[in-house]
Amino acid sequence: MKQEEILPSSPSSFKSIGQHIRWHRLHQGLSQEAFAEAIGTSTRSLRRWEQDLTIPQQIWRERLSQQLGIDFRHLLGASPIEESEHFLTPPPLWSVPYARNPSFIGRTTLLQTLHRLLTTKQSVARTKTLALSGLGGIGKTQAAIEYAYRFGQHYHALFWLAAETAESLLASLQEIAFLVRLPEYEIADHSLLIAATRRWLASHQEWLVIADNVEDPAILQAVLPPLRQGALLFTTRRQALGPLVQMLELPPMSEEEGIALLLSRSSLHPLQQEAFPGTLQNDETIVHARELTRFLEGLPLALDQAGAYLQEAGCRIADYLQLCYEQSKEILAHRGLHTGNHPASVTATVQLSLEQVALEHPTAPKLLQLCAFFSPDTIPEDLLVAGGSELEPELSAAVADPYQFNLILAALRSASLVTRHPETKTISVHRLVQMVVRDLLEPTETRLWSEQIARLFQRTLPDVTPDTWGHYERYLPHILACLPLLEQAKETVIAFSEVLYKAGSYLLARGHVKEAEPLLRQAVAIEEQASHPNTQKLLERLEKQAELYWTQGKYELAEPLLQRVLVLEEQKLDASHLQTAETLSNLGLLYWSQGKYEQAEPLYVQSLHILEQESSTPHELIAITLGNLALLYCSQGKYEQAELLYVRALEIRENQFGPEHLKVAKTKNNLAALYRDQGKYEQAEPLYVQALKIREKLLGSEHPDTASSINNLGFLYWNQGKYEQAEPLYVQALKIREKLLGPEHPDTANSLYSLAILYRDQEKYKQAEPLFVRVLSIQEQQLGPEHPETASSLHALAVMRRVQGLTAEARTLLDRALQIRTRTLGPEHPKTKETLSLSRHCEPKITREQEREY
Repeated sequence: MKQEEILPSSPSSFKSIGQHIRWHRLHQGLSQEAFAEAIGTSTRSLRRWEQDLTIPQQIWRERLSQQLGIDFRHLLGASPIEESEHFLTPPPLWSVPYARNPSFIGRTTLLQTLHRLLTTKQSVARTKTLALSGLGGIGKTQAAIEYAYRFGQHYHALFWLAAETAESLLASLQEIAFLVRLPEYEIADHSLLIAATRRWLASHQEWLVIADNVEDPAILQAVLPPLRQGALLFTTRRQALGPLVQMLELPPMSEEEGIALLLSRSSLHPLQQEAFPGTLQNDETIVHARELTRFLEGLPLALDQAGAYLQEAGCRIADYLQLCYEQSKEILAHRGLHTGNHPASVTATVQLSLEQVALEHPTAPKLLQLCAFFSPDTIPEDLLVAGGSELEPELSAAVADPYQFNLILAALRSASLVTRHPETKTISVHRLVQMVVRDLLEPTETRLWSEQIARLFQRTLPDVTPDTWGHYERYLPHILACLPLLEQAKETVIAFSEVLYKAGSYLLARGHVKEAEPLLRQAVAIEEQASHPNTQKLLERLEKQAELYWTQGKYELAEPLLQRVLVLEEQKLDASHLQTAETLSNLGLLYWSQGKYEQAEPLYVQSLHILEQESSTPHELIAITLGNLALLYCSQGKYEQAELLYVRALEIRENQFGPEHLKVAKTKNNLAALYRDQGKYEQAEPLYVQALKIREKLLGSEHPDTASSINNLGFLYWNQGKYEQAEPLYVQALKIREKLLGPEHPDTANSLYSLAILYRDQEKYKQAEPLFVRVLSIQEQQLGPEHPETASSLHALAVMRRVQGLTAEARTLLDRALQIRTRTLGPEHPKTKETLSLSRHCEPKITREQEREY
């Protein structure tokens, strides 16, 4: 049932044309439909006048005066146009139907650029055609209105064309004809009206025509003269309008502009139009406004909508922000109070764009729905194409056909719903568009997308190797963005498990241990809970999770996993199987890491025996176990045996992978450490440098393995007394490890230990002491109080205490170190003897960092 309109009070207090029109219409007892028909306009136009969204143009003001029997000209003096700040007198011929927006913020550089380009003298007038393009709600029309008011005095005439439809365009042309006194303005024949307007534009100079909401450039070509002496400014959602139109894409508001608009619109802060809150950085309101602006990604419509809600509800920005996170669907759909010419909400604006796009290509909205679940930036086109066979039939066929795929993207670009980057072959979508598109989906549709995307990733993700890292680097942001969705993929749980496992494995390989842990843990849980578990996949996931814990120094968590893997392999596989040999080697490495050398060696020997018995054994497995056994021999002081194993492993790897491979770098690093411990510095340094170069090239400058090479090279310089060369390397390695592994990781402790030794030997005891304390704290918590590395730190600290003359404290530290080394290494180990023979004139040989292979 339609609500009855209430007659307002006397018009004497009214301050706008819209209020007067409504009062007089209701006073005459006319509906909006009847009144619009009486004066020859549309109901939509009348409604916008009454709401003060637009101002009646001259032709309609005269008809209103005739119909209502009042003179509207005196009301213009009180209109928002004349009351706008810094208003400059418009040109004599003016048909802009909108009042100046009092909340308009920023865009100064853009407006100045527009003015420069539109007024520059060109040899060909046709080139002075510009278009502001962008997503609905980005502020194109508002920018054009502000340009008209700010720079209108530079033109002899400024005309506005509502170019969205043929009907609105003709109405605008009729207004222009009326303003320039063309007799054809009242002729019913539209062709005569168009021809007369074209002749006027072709014969006059220094005019500007603003064509708003251009959807079909062909319509404008029919009404504008081919040769003109003025300038054209279009606003359009399209990203291309042909070769003769210079496109200027309107970007989202800057952070400071967005904050200013939000605060001004909500009346929460007394900001002037151009006064941005740069001096109020710590103000609580500004802090929350900044966060909200970031959430809304600078979309002016969303910011205006938020400001309207804040003003209407009287709530804090922090509360509104919380609603955005918890109830985005409702928030984006609520427009509330508005003062501009865009009464639609963000949701309604995007929905309208989707409806129009569907008319151009019915499959285009489906592709946008797919992209709505990915990370908003740099969505790889090849991801969509390569996994297209897993999508619903219509979309699958479209993305498989390059021509149809281009047509789909063209339709989406026509509404600026996506941005295509041809140089990188990627697509971007505004995050608010993604949110609205997801919110418009029914739960059953969302579930279907979860299953399709799970299968899409399962098909497109290769095995994790250094050769495929580039592939994962491009896909990873989108995998992570889709994880909440994929949890709903109940029908494709196997595909979800595979995605988790591969993404987690890649993150672990690149040194992002913290990010990898939840993914790998969930992948294991899915396989364990499967009604028909795949033993091979469960083994892979358990081993990868054990590797993760080992990398973190959580040895007590890694050991039961590897023991469980070994039991499963012996039950399901032949005890002499290669996979069992690899697990034995990994378990031996775990025991070595814990200082359990006697438990590690037989596992290595058993692993090598299995591998060497298999004629089809990949040489790489042998190289891994050789390297791990060599590492054990180094720890036991068996340097000659260790060198033979390292040299053999290096030969295998260089033959299999070539000289520049990460596995070759690992073996060179370990062999260099062996030479360094024997004092063979000239043999060690080139190996360290080669390993570092390989890792920096393949892994990048910030990776745990690169940090190991940096730290080890610094240790070599320390051994040679080159302290100035060692210190920056130690500091660099420490920063990388703290960032990637965390402040409590054993490898972080190793860098701290290296830096502490350096300061100690430079007699910078105040700098060394807190480092030693932190090292021991980490090692005792992470490795245990009986670990050989803990003993090494106790030994090194004792040396400093002895030099400082604190003999009693040094003796206590040495006694404890000796007990640990005797129990773990044996009384004949060089390090045990080193502790026994420590004296004032005998500097110890410091434990080096060694690398392990998993």
